[in-house]
Amino acid sequence: MKSLRVARLGLPIAALAVVLAGCSSPRELVKPTPLTEISNDNPPQVVWSDSSGGDQDNDLTSIAPVEDEGRLFVAGPAGDVLAYELESGDELWSTDLDADLSFGGGAGSGLVVFGSDDGRVFALDAKSGETRWTVSIRSSVDAAPSVGFSDVAVRGRDGTLVVLDAETGEVRWRQARSQPALTLQGQGRVLMFPDALAAGFDDGTMAVFAREDGNELWSQSVALPTGRTDVDRMVDVDATPVFADGVFYAASYQGKLAALAAQGGRELWSRNFSNANSIAAGERALYLSDADGVIWAIDRRSGDALWRQSDLAHRGLTGPALIGGYLVVGDNEGYVHVLSTTSGALVGRDDWGDPLIDPILQVDGKGVAVTRNGKLRVFKLD
Repeated sequence: MKSLRVARLGLPIAALAVVLAGCSSPRELVKPTPLTEISNDNPPQVVWSDSSGGDQDNDLTSIAPVEDEGRLFVAGPAGDVLAYELESGDELWSTDLDADLSFGGGAGSGLVVFGSDDGRVFALDAKSGETRWTVSIRSSVDAAPSVGFSDVAVRGRDGTLVVLDAETGEVRWRQARSQPALTLQGQGRVLMFPDALAAGFDDGTMAVFAREDGNELWSQSVALPTGRTDVDRMVDVDATPVFADGVFYAASYQGKLAALAAQGGRELWSRNFSNANSIAAGERALYLSDADGVIWAIDRRSGDALWRQSDLAHRGLTGPALIGGYLVVGDNEGYVHVLSTTSGALVGRDDWGDPLIDPILQVDGKGVAVTRNGKLRVFKLD
């Protein structure tokens, strides 16, 4: 579950303490729902495990794994980056960026890219780990970079979206967006297409930009801020939007889940929802957890609920990942749960002893997850 933080203001410590105290909500004080016995017919089975580069004890750190061409890339908060072969678990290379990291990497075009808390962006050769280039975007990197179509897209904590040339690191264009006074930790990845980029923003909007020059093609409100306090008015679109069949699906914290037409951003449907974790999309349904830890299956065409699973409420869930025809979520007590996609029934569970970082990655039918105590685990389901 995401942490709250004062956004981009640099408030003094005393003021920060007051704001954070005000961030407590009734649901944060509710005890986790006790686990009940299940048949456990399909628990997650670890194929191999190794180091992810370091512990992630700070709740403001969320360094998830990334994959490209059969290689897994992970990193620790101190900048230790490791590459593994997905199938065997063999370590391919390691390097030390000597930088503080809060978010995971992006991979593609023969590169793996990480952004640091001091605004540096590191592009490494995906095969060797050698540094290709390093540039600064002049703002702490606030999301995992995206790599594709010869570009690298990076989000800054000050609200900027920067697109870099993948070959040289040269800034191709930059878009600035004003930030609310208070936001959730982090932002979603940028979605990259041959002619456009799409991203959700902390002011509750989603926007699409021309990839060539950064011209804004359209912007649509997913949710409008309401309420009297900065906490009440938080409507961050922090979950990376999902794109399928010409439709974007975006969710906001304390706001809505909406389906937006790719052409023009027209709202097709919306429903009240509060979400900040990853979203999974199946052929018919969207799968996501709400702020109370209830897992939902939402019909992609209508926005209607197909089912809801509340047996894991208030357990600090990751977003669901679609793996081997099932849904997988982790909770704050270190349990990994497997759910049926058709009914939401709990069909498997294992105690890994440590919470997982959101999102859980799906690659070739396997799950890939990083734990807070610094373990990379590749697992499968029967």
